Amino acid sequence: MEHKPTNSSGASSVNLSLLFLIIALLMWFGFQTIQLVNERNSLKSLDGNQEQTMINSQKMRTQLDAIAAGTKRLADQGNANAQLVVQQLAKNGININPNAQAATTPK
Repeated sequence: MEHKPTNSSGASSVNLSLLFLIIALLMWFGFQTIQLVNERNSLKSLDGNQEQTMINSQKMRTQLDAIAAGTKRLADQGNANAQLVVQQLAKNGININPNAQAATTPK
């Protein structure tokens, strides 16, 4: 039997290629992780910034409901201008309940 010498340079180049591939994958996963953490932090910040806007919009909604209820009461009492406003709102699909209470109280 003839014994052929092993080619260690071929095996080492495969090992080196595999090592580079593993390093590249680890770097890619690290980069993606950092990007996702940064995006998550940005979304948390945006969510926190919207809280005051939501509180203000709820206050405005409560005020608007109170104005609409007052207009409806005036219309029911015979005020012609209030009746016109209520009729126009009804044409646009907006019905006013003068006895409705706000669902939540503003802070």
